[in-house]
Parts: sequence; structure tokens; C-alpha cells
Amino acid sequence: MKVIMLAAGVGKRMSAVTSIIPKCLIKIGEKTLLERHLDTISLLGIKDIVFVVGHFKEKIKETVEKNNNGFNVTYIENEQYTKGSILSLWYARDELNDDVLIMDADVLYHDKLLRKLVESGNKNCFLLDANCDDTGEEMMLFVKEDKVVGISKVHSYDCDFKGEGVGFFKLAANDGHKLKNILEEFERAGKVNNEYEDSLHELLSHCTVGFESVDDLPWIEIDFEEDIERAGREVLPELEQCR
Repeated sequence: MKVIMLAAGVGKRMSAVTSIIPKCLIKIGEKTLLERHLDTISLLGIKDIVFVVGHFKEKIKETVEKNNNGFNVTYIENEQYTKGSILSLWYARDELNDDVLIMDADVLYHDKLLRKLVESGNKNCFLLDANCDDTGEEMMLFVKEDKVVGISKVHSYDCDFKGEGVGFFKLAANDGHKLKNILEEFERAGKVNNEYEDSLHELLSHCTVGFESVDDLPWIEIDFEEDIERAGREVLPELEQCR
């Protein structure tokens, strides 16, 4: 299994911070988000990590090299990183040849959360938190008969229940070519300002995707400056208490 870490974006909604550093180098407590990712990935015994980089790529590379705990690291540059995140996954499409974890780099989370995804019996799997408010900012997962049937911030789908997606997705090697084909179709159609989750939504009609509930585990995606404060004030203490 390998990790594909999407870390190219500019973080437009928190430019006062991301004009200096990329979002994954925001420090929560004593460590950056990226350092925490590397710690957790190492605990799970995963050695292969592909970083898709763009904005402040050299700062990311420097941090990875300082914290390389025996990883086999590959860097892929998203030359169009100011456009939609779907391009980051498109640039990494040739890496979809193994079991992969596709991960947003701007998430603070408990390590049990990622372990739950890795160890899930679902070969293709999302993490779902039903304890969320649907404000229009959240990437929502729609579930029917224990399968994810939709993923969107703006659309709703017929479902038994829904919850927020954490931003991590496990994809089986034998379905990797399906996602690669979808990404290539989006790129050919000029849909370069889409979010990468749009390609995952399309994938749902081509293979079965399950989920694991993480309602009881602390996590937060860092999208706005106030998320940094909340991460330090609320989520980090919960992480440390759960260890």
C-alpha cells in the first residue's frame, strides 16, 4: 500500500497564513500537520509516499527530508496548482497501480482514524463522520444500503443517511485504472477547476465503495484561520486524551 498525499494547493481562503507557508506546514501544538502525518503513516508501517506538490514545494520537501523515517518518497509537481485539486490527482494518475490511500494534507486527526481506514474490510473505503453540520462547506458522503452513493458539497443524493467525509480514501489496486480513466476524461473535457472529489463521485458508479464510521474520533480539516485556533484549543487536547 502507498500513500498519495495531496499537498499542492495554495489555501486561498486563509491567504494571510498560506502566503508564507503551505497549509500542511501549519503548526498545531508542537508539530506541523505534515510532521503528524508522517508520524501516523510510520506507525502503520507504510513506507511508500507520493507527495503531489506545488505551492511552496521546496518547504514541503525540506520538512519531509528532515522527518524521513525510512520512507520511499516520490514527489510529483502539479504545475497548475492554482487550479482545481482534481489536477493534483490527475498528475499522480500513474501511481494508481497499487492499493493506495489518497489523503488531503490539511487534516489533523487521531492515528486510530487512519488505522481504521487501512484495516477496513472494504477494499474501497471512505471515512465518515455523522456528527457534523452540513453548512455547504463540508464534503458530504451519502450512504444507501451501506454503500457510498454520492459525494458532494453542493448536491444531495437519495440515501439512508449522510455524514462528512474526512478527506481520506482507500482505493484497491484493481480499481485504480477506473479512477485513472475518469481523471483523464475530466482533463480532456477541460474540467480543471473541479475538486478531486468530483472524480471520486464518478468512480462510485464503476465500483463498490464502503465506509468506516469515525464519529467517536477527533479530527478537523484546516480550511479557515479559525480552524487553526479550534484545532489547538479543542481537537489537539482530544487527540492527546485519546492516546
